[in-house]
Amino acid sequence: MPYKLIVFDMDGVLIKEDSSWQVLHSYFHVNAMNNFRAYLEGKITYKEFMFLDTLLWLKKKEKTISRPEIAKVLLRTSLTSDAKEAIAELKKLGLKTAIITSGIDILAEHVAQALNVDYFLANSLTFDEKGYLKAGGKPKVPLLDKDKVLFIWAKKNGFNLNEIIYVGDSVFDVPVFKRVGLSIAWTCNQSLGKNATIYLCCDELKCLVELVEKYLKS
Repeated sequence: MPYKLIVFDMDGVLIKEDSSWQVLHSYFHVNAMNNFRAYLEGKITYKEFMFLDTLLWLKKKEKTISRPEIAKVLLRTSLTSDAKEAIAELKKLGLKTAIITSGIDILAEHVAQALNVDYFLANSLTFDEKGYLKAGGKPKVPLLDKDKVLFIWAKKNGFNLNEIIYVGDSVFDVPVFKRVGLSIAWTCNQSLGKNATIYLCCDELKCLVELVEKYLKS
């Protein structure tokens, strides 16, 4: 079955930063590790996790936080150096492109537009009618459920999982690695890499393009 779609995790792959959530935590000078640990241990849901994280920002700031302020912080992140060229080359090979991230949609939309990516899925923060942040959000891509989210989205949009190439860089991408047609771990960590079809230890995405081209021709 030919591959039709390549899906990227965003943080650490298309952008240099490992976590868009952590970018905001650093800006607001908060430590959210207890919330993260509680989510991973199943003590809270992802929706509760988002509520508690955003509540930390609001308590620390002690005044309103606007959507433009959030966007300004997130858009300071850096795209992977050759990401735009890589996406263009992959599209020339006939692939549709997508981002699925447990990060924040403000950044995911920006990255998708900057790179001309066809689709994106990400979590949404909540703002009031005046554009000020409210505690909470819409958990569209819970971190531990990325495989389930991708399966539902793919079916809705006419893609079979066997037709999908997935590129991710963390242990949280492993469930997706195991369900798609071709999985590529973007990492130098062999222990993580063994969970994917293949892993790439590269500094630039051009080596990913070369690898995908080989698989498309095989």
